[in-house]
Amino acid sequence: MTAGPHTCTTLARTRLPALDAVVVGGGPAGLSAALVLGRARRRVLVLDTGRPANAVSVGVGGLLGHDRVLPSDLRSAGREQLSEHPTVEVCEDEVLDARRTGDGFAITLGDGSKVRTRALVLAHGLRYDPPTLPGIEPLWGRSIFHCPFCDGWEVRDRPLAVHGNGPAAAESALFVSGWSSDVVLCTDGPASLNGERELLEAAGVRLREEPLHRLVGREGRLERIEFEHGPAEERDALFVRTRREQPNGLAAALGLRLSESGTIVTDIDGRTSVPGVYAAGDAATEHSRSVANAIGTGSRVAYAVVGDGFEMKTSAARPMNLTHIPDTFSVPQPS
Repeated sequence: MTAGPHTCTTLARTRLPALDAVVVGGGPAGLSAALVLGRARRRVLVLDTGRPANAVSVGVGGLLGHDRVLPSDLRSAGREQLSEHPTVEVCEDEVLDARRTGDGFAITLGDGSKVRTRALVLAHGLRYDPPTLPGIEPLWGRSIFHCPFCDGWEVRDRPLAVHGNGPAAAESALFVSGWSSDVVLCTDGPASLNGERELLEAAGVRLREEPLHRLVGREGRLERIEFEHGPAEERDALFVRTRREQPNGLAAALGLRLSESGTIVTDIDGRTSVPGVYAAGDAATEHSRSVANAIGTGSRVAYAVVGDGFEMKTSAARPMNLTHIPDTFSVPQPS
């Protein structure tokens, strides 16, 4: 992945004045936020480690105007679009530390250098760790997925499977049955279900409770699921439940509130529990995570960053409560 149109020797190394925003994460949410901020002529530094969670995906699904665009191509296009905005810089770097100062934040980068910023936008996504199933690694992201809304259309009407146990896994299997009439739920041991059994049966979802032995496929394509005993299941795709967590320690270091599922708690515009810190994308989305939603939240957070900065500058002169960006701005007339 290239470093983008700017080098990390211009905006990032300028100590004064402080940046308007540092965006942590160069994925859809971070690039979207940077684009809106750049168009608003704000000084922005985007820091990207180059390790996107969807790197293994063969294409982004459900994104308007794009047909299974590769995640790397989408990021490259976003960076190219940012090149038109001279106040935006993209760097291949990480944040080692972020500390509150009197008027913003002091950010320590991976090379030990420091930058100052008024606002900090966390758009670093989430870690999606699949279950440790034998044979999953070469198939992950190609025929083994975690989101039917993202990949269900591409495997519609094929033999599908869902791995997991308990009511939440049963709910996932019921969702997947909307894309195929041939779905099997693999609980990998005795099923912990209650009334869900009847729901699964009514939806035509079969149940396999034998311990899973291994996943078999080639060239990224799942062929069958083998169990410790009993016949194998010939399947074209498998949906699994992932373990999700923050990809770094920034949220904890800044004292941000987290939801029970580990996502950063924000208001509707991406403001966190710490003033000046915002979050966008999967890192702050408890459900319905997608590239399309990430782009939208990045844009919305950028509006809040600009609006909150405007409020700070004008609050000393006159009281304001700029909770939301107004649809139009009126110029005060002299008295």
